[in-house]
Amino acid sequence: MSFFSDLKAERLIGEIRALGDPLHPDAQKAFQRLAKIGAGAIPKILDAVSVADKRETASYVEILAQLVDNKTFPILAQGLVDGSPRTIAAVGWALTASTNYNASMLIDLLGREEVSKSAVIEIIAAQKNRFTVRELLQHAYNQESNEKAALFRIIGELADASTVGELTSRIDGKDTTARMHIIGILSRFNRPEVSAALQTQLKDPNKLIRQAALNALSKMDGPVNTALVCQMLRDPDLEVQNRAIDVVVRAKDPDTMKYLVEVLKDENEYARRAGVEVLNHLGTARDIKHLLQVIKDDDWWVRTRAADALGKIGGPRVVDAVIELIKDEDEEVRRAAIEILNQTKDERAVNFLLEATRDKDWWVSERAIDALGEIGSKRAVPVLIELLASDNTRSLPAAIRALGKIGDIKAIEPMIKLLDRPEKEIKVEAINALVRLTDDKRADSVRNYIQSVGSTTSDQTIMQAAVHAVEELDNKYSSTAIAAQAKASRMAEPARTLLIEKGDVDQVIKKAEESAATSQKLDVAALKPGEILEGRYKFIEKIGKGAFGTVVLVEDTVVEERLILKFLNPNVSQDEEMMKRFVHELRYSRKITHRNVIRIYDFLFMRGNYAISMEYFPSHTLGAEIVNEKPLDLKRAVQYGIDIATGMSVAHQAGIVHRDLKPANVLINNEHLLKIVDFGVAAAHKEGDTQLTKTGYVIGSPKYMAPEQILGKKVDERADIYSLGVILYEMVTGVPPYSRGDHMSVMYQHVQGKAKSPLEVNPSLPRPLADIVVQAMAVDKAKRFQSMDEMRAALERAL
Repeated sequence: MSFFSDLKAERLIGEIRALGDPLHPDAQKAFQRLAKIGAGAIPKILDAVSVADKRETASYVEILAQLVDNKTFPILAQGLVDGSPRTIAAVGWALTASTNYNASMLIDLLGREEVSKSAVIEIIAAQKNRFTVRELLQHAYNQESNEKAALFRIIGELADASTVGELTSRIDGKDTTARMHIIGILSRFNRPEVSAALQTQLKDPNKLIRQAALNALSKMDGPVNTALVCQMLRDPDLEVQNRAIDVVVRAKDPDTMKYLVEVLKDENEYARRAGVEVLNHLGTARDIKHLLQVIKDDDWWVRTRAADALGKIGGPRVVDAVIELIKDEDEEVRRAAIEILNQTKDERAVNFLLEATRDKDWWVSERAIDALGEIGSKRAVPVLIELLASDNTRSLPAAIRALGKIGDIKAIEPMIKLLDRPEKEIKVEAINALVRLTDDKRADSVRNYIQSVGSTTSDQTIMQAAVHAVEELDNKYSSTAIAAQAKASRMAEPARTLLIEKGDVDQVIKKAEESAATSQKLDVAALKPGEILEGRYKFIEKIGKGAFGTVVLVEDTVVEERLILKFLNPNVSQDEEMMKRFVHELRYSRKITHRNVIRIYDFLFMRGNYAISMEYFPSHTLGAEIVNEKPLDLKRAVQYGIDIATGMSVAHQAGIVHRDLKPANVLINNEHLLKIVDFGVAAAHKEGDTQLTKTGYVIGSPKYMAPEQILGKKVDERADIYSLGVILYEMVTGVPPYSRGDHMSVMYQHVQGKAKSPLEVNPSLPRPLADIVVQAMAVDKAKRFQSMDEMRAALERAL
């Protein structure tokens, strides 16, 4: 019977193939007769689909779906072992379309090493409603990591309130990966018993379990054991600390402060930072006061640690709270508040500090003066000058130092009068301050006063201070020094850094523009090899030009190293508001030091041109590797994704969002070392700015921009996560998800979020990796990975 079935099936398949059109009436009749042969036709059909076109395959699959039952299932299952990719796809399609067989037979296939596990998982996913959570859990533990992750994803889709007990009972198992998946599923159920079960995992020795538990708790409402979670702020793992911050902040427990005290006293700096981060979200003046009162009797080093953490890391909420405490009745609280403000250097504190200069406690008064000097606000000058004329000898040195730091010439005359005071400390401080305060017009008279003091004293300290002051004034303002400076100015306008830690950016930019008016503007396009810029940078070659600027390779002749100069185009540099934001962003960007990030050195002004100097990295762009619409090698693509996520995680921790991640901004050398470039450029626009600006350039690249960025909404780290998702999509499929039409059309497609599944474009892609791409590219940023570290961990599991 089998022999005749084979012959008949083979003849019918031959007829169908000869007709060349599966929709032809004769072909349709042949398909019907083929189906009537029954199980005996299945092997020949499986052979046929390996070479059939899409239309023929659809008809064959329809027959297979009709023929599958418990008896024929093993025959089809063999197609998942011996078949070609087309055969495997056809069998999967047929088994997905039919329910006329025992679903447990699919589970049994997972135990066969030779079977295509990814195909079986896809069938199970399609047939998921035929399984129970318990059934799938029983088999998930025995699978390899990819299949295990896929099964737990299906379990997550099936899980409901009735399965919570089953899931929580398995939360303490030995399989770490399974436990993490279970914790992730449980995070969807905002119930007291789930929260309680998750909190039992916070002391687990495995940091991944602690991270997962805290991540789940951060998504839930309801009470948590705040004391326990606050202890996690002292965890040795930084990611655990960060997740603990989220949970504590979300809980909003009124008793949080009493649990934070020990954290803020901890020897570990990162623990103290975590405590302050909580205060930045929840802290009030009452909370800060409570903290300061509790620690005031502790060892001075403990007090210093806590105050130092609050001062260095405290955000606006902490500063506002501390400002209120400047007037507190408790002298110790006032002192601690002043110490904190000394480190915050927050302009909002100026008025309160001015009032504190009159505090009855000399310590508070003196440290308030110091804080005003650190802030450097001109508003403090009148009050500080008034202090110079007072009889408060204890506070005079502090007032002199503060005026020297602020640098207002109004203080010169009253400062000179202090040179007649008998107190040595006051004289020395006044001499040092005058050197800072004077300008070229007053330099001669100030020098004479200082020389007079030095020549009429027998005190060696005062004499030495006077000698050093005169030398410094001569170096700055002598006729020889002035002539040398004028000559240098005529020969070449020196580069002017704008990445200063202190100073008014408006004034710096204004001075730079004024100098440009008196010097010949540099024509970057006309540079020739060997030409020296600013007496330092030897031009080698032009590398490229983009919307934001022209990139050239130079050699720094001072340090004898090559570097990149990126000259900003006029449409960027002439936008005053953008320039301010640009400088602000680059100040932070250049602090990023990581092997996966190009190092920014400086921001210079060169003869009418602004330029960024940065690390030279012989390389090619990631875009150069994605060619001919072919996917990259999977392992390489995933590793590139991991490297980008790693570098971006460091940037995000420094408070920098790239906003223009794309293959052109990812550089790779011959050893596959990857570095991200162009931080600060796209970030220069302010939140809410329209993307097509008045100057006509697009901030961000339409093919890779996050929907919220396109819509002009607030942008955070998750915009970079979206862009990385798009880059991954292109690496693993060979094509970007959206590319048809003009820029506006592409941007609209991102907002709609209807890209083809990466699996549809590249069927050989492992589903877990495809899921990572899809999650990263979610239109709703709340559904994406919430951090680069989270995305990196997912990619590492997929590697």
